[in-house]
Amino acid sequence: MCTEASRNGSCQRWLCVGLMLLGVALPACGSSYPESDYPSAPPPGVSTTDVDLTPAPPGALWRRDVIQVLDAGLGRFLQHVDVQPQVDQGTFIGFRVVELKPPSWWQGIDIVPGDVVTRVNGMPIEQPTDAHAAFESLRKADKLTVSYIRGAGARELTYMILDKPLRGPSEPATRP
Repeated sequence: MCTEASRNGSCQRWLCVGLMLLGVALPACGSSYPESDYPSAPPPGVSTTDVDLTPAPPGALWRRDVIQVLDAGLGRFLQHVDVQPQVDQGTFIGFRVVELKPPSWWQGIDIVPGDVVTRVNGMPIEQPTDAHAAFESLRKADKLTVSYIRGAGARELTYMILDKPLRGPSEPATRP
């Protein structure tokens, strides 16, 4: 699930952007939740290690975080964005981002209201089945690429999906 519980909230927000854009073909459902409804730390009794909180390198996402968002479902994710179909002379172009909720959740992500998302990982997103297929394809994908239009220019966001190391980068390997 996309929360700001990690030390590097922007890493998870990058993931949220890509997954938000996967879901734009489905109608938004449910109500939005204020940012304060998301925990800023694990609940009492739940311990985390530094490895759990290690941010992904710039331009990358941890596969574990991707799977967590996928498991929460597209409906949960869509609570953070309002979109409308963008059509030109009867031809579907993409989905226009109307609102990002709350705006602070998207801080540091190069997606703004008015952008039109056209494809995710090269896959169409026009029909709900297309969006769902693109969403689920991330379970095995090695990257997330979001194609979109801002003004008259085409843009692309790309994030590598990496497996998180089992130990922290500075920890020595232990031998049995």
